[in-house]
Amino acid sequence: MADEESPRLDDDFPNDGMNEDSQLMMNELFSKFKDNPELDTIHVNRLLEVLQVFGRNPSQIDCNRRIRELEEDEKFELTFEDFIEILDEPWTTINNDRNTLHKALTRFDHTKEGFIDIEKFRETMRTFGEPLADDEIDDLIQLGLNDEEKKIDIELLLDQLLGDNT
Repeated sequence: MADEESPRLDDDFPNDGMNEDSQLMMNELFSKFKDNPELDTIHVNRLLEVLQVFGRNPSQIDCNRRIRELEEDEKFELTFEDFIEILDEPWTTINNDRNTLHKALTRFDHTKEGFIDIEKFRETMRTFGEPLADDEIDDLIQLGLNDEEKKIDIELLLDQLLGDNT
């Protein structure tokens, strides 16, 4: 699935009190991750990948912790119903609030001009929180790169990540 574009569900899909169409669409999406077409389950090791397709973005650490809990309960395969329960757990969401992200990014804007030095950004992304891989950092830099300034434009990066706020 790495070579093809991954299907995604909108972040605001209905998962509480789902109507039949929504449930069918979600089940169809879930089914794309089955390891064995004969079974209506996915292996727990695919949990993060499937959560991301359903618009969630938990950390790898949190996901690994949840997988260990499932395996300790000898649960190695997840049904669609199991997955929906996990999807509703609070650890699966991430705060994509524009104001919160803007505030975090501006802490690295030492000139207060709306830009972040690329090397400082790269260093920060490698060391704070869950470190990103170099290619992930490069992708983020490209999203926010202001060629004229040769720095990361905070507003442009946020627009690219979250959509234009205007």
